[in-house]
Amino acid sequence: MRTLALLSLPVLAACNDQKIDLGGGVPPDARLYADVYTWECEDTQTEELYEGVFAYELSLEYAPDALADRDLPSSGCSRGLDLFPGDAGAGAVDIPDVTAPSWVTGEYEGTLSHEADGFYAADAFDNRASCIPADDLLSDGASLSDAGPFSGASAPRAGSLGNVVIEGEVDGESGIPFGAQITASWDASGWDRSWVQVRREKDGGLIESVTCAASGDSYTLDDDAWSLLNDALEVDVTNLYVAVEAAGGSQTADGQEIVTYTRAMHVAVVQD
Repeated sequence: MRTLALLSLPVLAACNDQKIDLGGGVPPDARLYADVYTWECEDTQTEELYEGVFAYELSLEYAPDALADRDLPSSGCSRGLDLFPGDAGAGAVDIPDVTAPSWVTGEYEGTLSHEADGFYAADAFDNRASCIPADDLLSDGASLSDAGPFSGASAPRAGSLGNVVIEGEVDGESGIPFGAQITASWDASGWDRSWVQVRREKDGGLIESVTCAASGDSYTLDDDAWSLLNDALEVDVTNLYVAVEAAGGSQTADGQEIVTYTRAMHVAVVQD
């Protein structure tokens, strides 16, 4: 599944006086993602729909002053933006004297596996494909320990995410027909920004994608996004992620910067 815009100081400082200006100077040195993937669940007693968790993943990148650009578009859509790292890029190095950073979030804890130079990741949620309410995990945040200079860094505690509604044709296997108009709406509060991503995949691998900035509590997928994609490409599924995110960061004693994100992503078509 692993296949952003850095917010300015006023937003971050308002939440936590230990957060720093992530917008100027040399690039940050490390990045932590705490990603909660959600799907539609139903309360058996009330029959109300809500966002349940089917997967929770953590990733940590370390590339001193050389992190790959993952900035979200400030408006409109961007083709090919890699928001789900599988490595830490060309400038990656391992965190000195760190083999497997550990993490903790609420009642869950574990270690991040060393996947590549400077890149550590974990499936942080062993109750996969559950209907545990997303807010139960999001409210805990996630913190690093035994991570060298980045021990104590935390992904921000996030807002709440109510039911995400996708209107339009969505097939449970092949996803969205190319060119279809789809409207996604959601009930969310306490987040820094939202976005959607169209993901076209074959044999489990990403073929092409388009990411679009969203505002308010809805987004309509139309020709602005579809025009950036190639309908001649052969794919198995055209999926849609509806995402909300919170951003933060901190600075180590030796002056290194880590940016941190908590993201909740509703996935239109959930595949094994």
